[in-house]
Amino acid sequence: MAGTHSSRHGRGTTSRGPTVPSAAGPRTEPGTGGPFHLGDDHLSNGRNRPTGHVHGAGRPTPAGRRNRIVLAALLVPLFVATLGGVLTLWPGTDRQPIPQVFLGPDGQAITLVDATIEQAARGPCGGGTGASTGGGTDGRSGSGSGSGSAPACLELTVRITSGPDTGQARQLEQSIDPTAPEFATGDKVRLGRSTSPGGGVDYYLNDFQRGRPLGLLALVFALVVVAVARWRGLAALVGMGLTFLVLVFFLLPALLNGQSPVAVSLVSSATVLFVLLYLVHGPSARTSTALLGTLVSLGLTGILGYLAIRLTTLTGLGSDESTTLKAFDGRLSLTGLILAGLVIGSLGLLNDVTVTQASAVWELADASGAARPLDLYRSAMRIGRDHIASSIYTIVMAYAGAALPSLLLFTLADRSAYDVVTGDLVAAEIVRTAVGGIGLVCSVPITTGIAALIAGRRMRIRPSDETVG
Repeated sequence: MAGTHSSRHGRGTTSRGPTVPSAAGPRTEPGTGGPFHLGDDHLSNGRNRPTGHVHGAGRPTPAGRRNRIVLAALLVPLFVATLGGVLTLWPGTDRQPIPQVFLGPDGQAITLVDATIEQAARGPCGGGTGASTGGGTDGRSGSGSGSGSAPACLELTVRITSGPDTGQARQLEQSIDPTAPEFATGDKVRLGRSTSPGGGVDYYLNDFQRGRPLGLLALVFALVVVAVARWRGLAALVGMGLTFLVLVFFLLPALLNGQSPVAVSLVSSATVLFVLLYLVHGPSARTSTALLGTLVSLGLTGILGYLAIRLTTLTGLGSDESTTLKAFDGRLSLTGLILAGLVIGSLGLLNDVTVTQASAVWELADASGAARPLDLYRSAMRIGRDHIASSIYTIVMAYAGAALPSLLLFTLADRSAYDVVTGDLVAAEIVRTAVGGIGLVCSVPITTGIAALIAGRRMRIRPSDETVG
């Protein structure tokens, strides 16, 4: 019996006997209107999974191995460079001297203890009967708010609940000042403890106790994350803890040790990414693709940030904190700190976008059956554009919220919008927003392109075997 001649799109086969259906079911090239149509608007066969999808024998095909080799060839040198950066920039064991402003009256580091306010009443300053007098929340005396020669103060009776004087009651005075917090009977507070040259112990109000509510909030946060994301959420919490360790034990000491802020921030970010992504999402080609896209985008953000800071001649002296840091340690580069903050600040959003794009490409590849890389790229970019639109105003609103007190001060000063925008403080925030936004936008096509090349060329393998050696 004469066979049926096939069209160039594979709708039939030429055979001299009974036609044997393919193990993978009917397949149609993208754009032909078949069961796995990859059109301009969506990619679907009307079900959750494609009807022709089957798993292979369980081992990666040669094409899958080639993809893993390519990813490893790109990521291994970056990992080695990151490890070398950590070893080179690792801070020494020498402790930095404590600036005088952070020392107590006895010249030692400030020691804090817990206490409870048992009584609070207004009275003239200097009328307290205790052994010590409290100033503002930082231990310095305020100017008072009364009239005449006897400004009013808040006379407090506190019961110490921790430290060597636990159980003792002390009389303290707190200046009534608009810049000082309001204390009342029953408040849980933190007291600064210092020893006078004569051996006496003085206490002063420092702040409120926040350990218990913060701990409760952290517990609720962890429970919600684990309840919704389950094991992925638990892995994310562990990764968050490891990120905190990198910041506390590497990034901050290295910066205080005089290392380059740019190098320290890039190495810290790469370290966090290598640990966090594989811990949370598992060692797979999809994760490696997201990691590679994030690292490339992060490097691009650093380069753009350096050029923008040079172009706008930022000094980093716009905030009191930066000026104080420069006064304490002249080795610190304030412009470098701006760039380091930009890199660290953009890491979270970059990671979110790249992981989402890599996952989108993989899901589209699984649903399509046999999509070309270009088709996958175009479809995933439509998802990415929506993500870009929502992320950009997230960055702007986050920076605006952080700078809100400064913006209010500028408004009170009745300065023109041009003067406010071009000032060093606001200009630094604009540079962070613009450069972070550019890096975020560029991360979408970068990661999507890498993922489309990898996922579009791979053969059908089991997802569990899609690991990167």
